[in-house]
Amino acid sequence: MRPLRSIRLRLLAGGALAIAAALLVSWFTLVLLFDSHIRRNTEDDLIRHGRAIVSAITFTPGGFATDTYEPTDLRFDRPASGLYWQVSRNGDVHRSRSLWDNALDLPAGVDGAKWHRDTAAGPFGQDLVRVARTIRQTQTSAPVMLIIAEDRASLINAREEFARELAIFLTLLWATLSLAAWLQVTIGLLPLRAVQSSISELKSSPVSRLDPARFATEVTPLVDQINELADAREADVHAARDRAANLAHGLKTPLSALRAIARRVRDGGQADMAEGLEHSIRAASDAVDRELARARTAASLDRGPTEPGPLIERLVTVLSRTERGARVDFEIDCPAGETLPVSADQLMEMAGPLMENAARYAAARVRITARARALRIEDDGPGLDTADRDQVILRGQRADERPGGHGLGLSIAHDLAEATDGHLELGTSELGGLKASLIW
Repeated sequence: MRPLRSIRLRLLAGGALAIAAALLVSWFTLVLLFDSHIRRNTEDDLIRHGRAIVSAITFTPGGFATDTYEPTDLRFDRPASGLYWQVSRNGDVHRSRSLWDNALDLPAGVDGAKWHRDTAAGPFGQDLVRVARTIRQTQTSAPVMLIIAEDRASLINAREEFARELAIFLTLLWATLSLAAWLQVTIGLLPLRAVQSSISELKSSPVSRLDPARFATEVTPLVDQINELADAREADVHAARDRAANLAHGLKTPLSALRAIARRVRDGGQADMAEGLEHSIRAASDAVDRELARARTAASLDRGPTEPGPLIERLVTVLSRTERGARVDFEIDCPAGETLPVSADQLMEMAGPLMENAARYAAARVRITARARALRIEDDGPGLDTADRDQVILRGQRADERPGGHGLGLSIAHDLAEATDGHLELGTSELGGLKASLIW
């Protein structure tokens, strides 16, 4: 059997079962106590009747008489009523009219010191609760046996009715206590909900840390462990960023040397060999640039949000100083207050290649728009066919083989968008060219 994984369900199930067990034991106990109580009350009532009968007994030289006894309970005069008395000595039996011609069995072990209490089978198929006592006129006279009995049916009915009503009440009480337990568990688990919410904030801003003073004492050790894990992750991120920078620096010299070799090969008249070598060098350089960009994005601890307007303006300023950017009219539509859920460095890594591609292929216009957690970059250039759009963002693929073609910038932007929980969509711009949309 698979164990419950939910702490809430475990606590609620355990609490409900414990409450049910306690109430069930209480039900049994209370029913037994009630049965004992009403039996004692019945026996006490029978003893009161017995004392009245004793006071009415008169002894004569030939025996005894009970003629002066006047029953206070009319059931003594109604046959088979369930309430009986009997006085007997040496075969001389006086009885209530309710016994008719029947006689009560004499109990054993009865003396005159105290009332004897027990149950016995009675007339008319009834089960009786009875009290008995012996009375002597003198120390040497024969004892008189007095018995008062009552049918137990009324006691049993009262007990069953009490047990039924008590069961209904305890069931309602169980439901109420279970609801209270649910409320207690829910309130008790709120500190864990607060930790969950704070972890979400930590994910969006990895440089922050959880404040142990905000949480309950019981979850403080968990908060401390989370902070230690975040510190370790930050150290790993810094190490990854350093390794990426060292890799970039280490590859510059070999790639520069290979480019020089390619030029010498081309100068030596081996153009085809030089072209193949330059193509391989370019592919390697593109792959390095793409992976380094991914590494820088993954290593970024700040996850924004970032207002794109000022950053886009800085990129436009830089591109406007290039030969291709100088002939393009850049239109910026990034309202103040509009934000994107990435850091400024991450947005720079994604928007830079896309804007550079747009400036390269635009005839005269490039439009950059930020709206609703999306950044769209459009141009009025030749655009891309639908069949080519998926190809250019695949790793290592280009839409053409011209140096600096569409593929690398789009591929880098695509990879970085996915690394920041977003995606890149390519479509046709209203300007007539390509529309690249970064969406989160």
